[in-house]
This record gives sequence, structure tokens and C-alpha cells, in this order.
Amino acid sequence: MRNTNVPACLLAAGLLGANAFAGNAPLDVILTSSTAAPGTEGGTTFTSFMAPAVSETGTIAFVGNLSSASQSSGLWVGTAGNWTMLAREGQSLTGGIGPLKSLVSSMLAFNSNSQVAFIARSGSGDGTLRVFRASQALGVQAVASVGQQAPGMPIGVTFRDFGDPVINTSGQISFNASLQGPGITSANQGSVWLYSAGTLLPVLKGGDIPNLAQPTTTVRELMLPLLNANGKLAFGGVVQGPLVAPINESARWTASNWIPSLQIVGGTLVPLSEDGGGYIVRRVLPGMHRMNSAGTIAFFADHDDALSVTKFAHSIWLTGPTGILPAVTRISTLQAFGEPLSVSAFSSVLLDAAGNVHFKATVMGAQVTPDTDHGFFTRYPNGTVVQRVRAGQLAPGVNGSRRTFEISPYAAVGPQGELFLTAPLKGFVPGVRYDRVLMVNYTDGTTSKIVATGDTITVNGQGKTIASIGNYYNGNGQDGQASSINGNGQFIFRLQFTDNSWAIVRNQLRPACVGDFNGDRFVDDEDFSYFATYYDALTSGPGDLDRNGMCDDMDFVVFGASYANIVCP
Repeated sequence: MRNTNVPACLLAAGLLGANAFAGNAPLDVILTSSTAAPGTEGGTTFTSFMAPAVSETGTIAFVGNLSSASQSSGLWVGTAGNWTMLAREGQSLTGGIGPLKSLVSSMLAFNSNSQVAFIARSGSGDGTLRVFRASQALGVQAVASVGQQAPGMPIGVTFRDFGDPVINTSGQISFNASLQGPGITSANQGSVWLYSAGTLLPVLKGGDIPNLAQPTTTVRELMLPLLNANGKLAFGGVVQGPLVAPINESARWTASNWIPSLQIVGGTLVPLSEDGGGYIVRRVLPGMHRMNSAGTIAFFADHDDALSVTKFAHSIWLTGPTGILPAVTRISTLQAFGEPLSVSAFSSVLLDAAGNVHFKATVMGAQVTPDTDHGFFTRYPNGTVVQRVRAGQLAPGVNGSRRTFEISPYAAVGPQGELFLTAPLKGFVPGVRYDRVLMVNYTDGTTSKIVATGDTITVNGQGKTIASIGNYYNGNGQDGQASSINGNGQFIFRLQFTDNSWAIVRNQLRPACVGDFNGDRFVDDEDFSYFATYYDALTSGPGDLDRNGMCDDMDFVVFGASYANIVCP
């Protein structure tokens, strides 16, 4: 029988009367609005920021909106107190392509040499859409422009549109583009491009034959390339031909130095045993993928499943030196704090440098309710799949026993597989605004709050209350996309305050601290009040420190040891 009596020595200390967390979150304020914008005319200040990105060296890139009405935004790179403006709306660009426009719509790809790749417009009127590269040494250069003759293509074939570019540490840039001109139709307009050492050429394009064994099958569309530090490209697309049906019309490729290699196409049998058993892969979702520094790729695909009503099932697949294998399917066994679960559907995937696959999934099980039917899980290289964070859990460090409601699919993964997540909260506490919490979940199951709306932090010596937590990009900087966290655990994001001011802030990832529920790096009276709530609830969640399915006496022993140490490692 469970002992529900809190030890007298702890009660005597008055621990259950601790106030709600309202102190400073463990954040470094990097830059604030109303600060003078470096490189602009006197009196011009920042008014707000778009989502920042951080490189492996700790340098930050961001688009800032300005108080100047005529030139309303710009692009900066640097560190706190040392910013360089690389580009600004309205500036004249070399090469006769006119003034720069529309920076605020750009997603930034950023490398450790402070080179930024982005799409924006320049020129007269609404401007022409272009892929740009910007750096302090080289300035702003157009890599490709809509209407430009596409290199390596027949005369008259030009670029019609671009996807967001990616950039790796050596400055290589890749992007997908749709084409227009003689011989180009909706059946062959897609293409993927690589810019390297000043040369821009197509890697694969519509009309190419991806599989010599099927010369009647050709490429139709290509999209969303990834590019790692070793120059490996990965991308997906759609194929067509008399042997292609809607259930197997998608494919994936890898490439190096403009040389593509077919990775998998719908309809492929992936053997799982020597007797010929396996899965027949059907739809390969071309845009849902991640790649790490080792070149391992995680992607979504459908496969034949006799147990499914539709006879198809969604799954996550891994590619590596040994080939392609399913990482997680709907029949995968999940280790979920003692609660048996199975996957119903997937919604996002991340991949870290060690090959751990992190994903959000909707789940099924006898104990699952609409409030607890999804969460984040991790599949380790040994095949084990464990629950990391689940909807409906008590939110760490939040007053009033409030529970998470809908965990965002947009997560960032730290260097050791830590997950940075946000979630809105259920319930209402009078006088306390906790609408959304930003938290970090460690691989040992510990979850700590970083910050929540309603918290007050000190900005330039003044206490400010957080009104909203800005979106941050997923990823860990391994595949050429923008990243909010680097290998040193520097997590960069933005906050808006109740006075409508903004700040770019940094949270330095630290070792897991068991029992530090409010994220202040102390296991003290406030944390005890949270633990007491979890202990009373008798459920899995932040208080389940030994991950056996409930917060009970054994967890009290674990918490007591951390409480005795007070200071986190």
C-alpha cells in the first residue's frame, strides 16, 4: 500500500507552502528591440525579430524588423554586442539586379563560417525572386534568379520558382526549383540544384530516367533537398510512367558532386530476413526527412500492412551503410512508463548525430484518452522505442497542477538527444498566465521547464513578463537547414513581452538535474511543491523519476537525494 505521508522533517521546513515559480528563467538576453540596429542610420532601432539560427561556433543569424519605414528589415550575423549587417531591404545589389526586397519572408540557412543562404526578391516593382548567398567577405550575391537561363539546360529553359535553400559548412548550396520554357510542362518541371565553388548545375531534373531497369519511368517533381557537411545530398520526388501507379509514384535519391543515386522508389521490396520476407514500400513522402552528419537519413513512407484497414501503414525508415530498414512501424512496441502502447500515426521526425530517431506520434492503448493520445518518442539504434514526453502530463515548473494539452510537432534536438518542446496548457489559474511552456526533456526521462508565458525575466535591468514564445526551427545543424541549437547545447529563440517588445535569448543546455522541475538549477523548496503535486497525482509524468509508470515512494527517495544536494551538477 502506498505511503502518502510526507516525512515530518520536510513538512517542518514549510516546503509545501513554496510560492509559484516567478523568478528569472535561466536565460541570457542576447539582443532586445529598441536597441540601435548596427550598420543603419542614427536613430534606427529594432522593433522585432524573425526566428534566429545558431551555428556550431555560436554565431547567430537573424532577420530584424526596423523602425525605419522606408527600409523595414535587415539581416545580421554575430554575437551579443558584436553584430554585422549583411543585407538590408532597399540596398542596391551588384550585377544590375536592383534593390533588395522581402527579407521578412526568408528562412535562413546558416553555416559556421557566417555564410547565409536565403530567398528574397530584388529589382523594380515587386521584384524578382532569387536565391542569395550573403557573407561579410563576399557581400550579397545572387546564386539563381527567376527568369534566368538555367545552367546546363536547353536554351530558353529558365527558372520559374524556388524552394528554400540549404547550405553546409563548406558553403555549398542546394535548392529545388521549378522550370519553364521550351519542352517544359507540368510533367517535367521539377529539378534539384547544387551550387559549389562558383558552379551551379542540376543534380536531377524532370524527364531524367532514375532507374535504367525501367527506362519508361521518368522524374516529374523534386523537392526539399538536405545537404550535410560532407557534401551528401538527400531529396525526394515524384516519378511517372506506364509502370507507375499512384501508390508507388514517389522516390528518394542521394547525390554527391552532382552525381545522383536512386535510394528507393515506391513498390520496392525491402527484405527483412533470408527467407525473402519483408515490406513492400509504397508512398515515400518526399518532404518528410532528416539527415545527420554521418549521412544517415530518416524518412516517412507507407508500406503494405495486412493488419491495416486500408492495407497500408505509415512508418519511419532509416538508411545507412547496411541499407534501408523500417525504424518504427504501427506494430512497434513502445516502452511508455509501464503502459502498453502502439502507434496510430506519425507527424514529425528528427535525427541526431548518434542516429537516434525522435518523432511525434499519435498512440493507441487501453489506458489512452483523448487528452493523452500523442507524445514524443525516441527510437535508439538498438531498436528500443521509449516515450519521452506525453500530452496530458503535469507540466514541469508550472503552478496549479496544469497539464500539457497539445505538444507541438516542432522540436529541436540537442547534442545528446535532448528534446526542446513547447506545449499549451490546460486549465486556468487566476492571476497566473501560463498558456504555453517551453521545456527540455533529457534522455534519462527528466523534463525541466525553460520558460513559460507569464514568467518574468530581467531585460536590461527591468522585469518583463513573457507574452509569447516565438517559433524555432527543428534540427541540429547537420543537414544544412536552419537550427535553433548547436553541438555545444546553445539553444537560441525569441520572446515577446506584454509591452510588445522582443528579445533574442539563449538557454545553455546543462546536464540533466533530477528533481529540478522549474529549471532554475536548484532542487529546493519550489521543486518540492511541484513534486508533492506529482506525488499526490500517482501518475506517470515529470514526477516519475524512475520511469516505472507512476510517481510513488521510490521516486520520493530519488527526489530526496537530489533535494539534499540542492545545487545541480
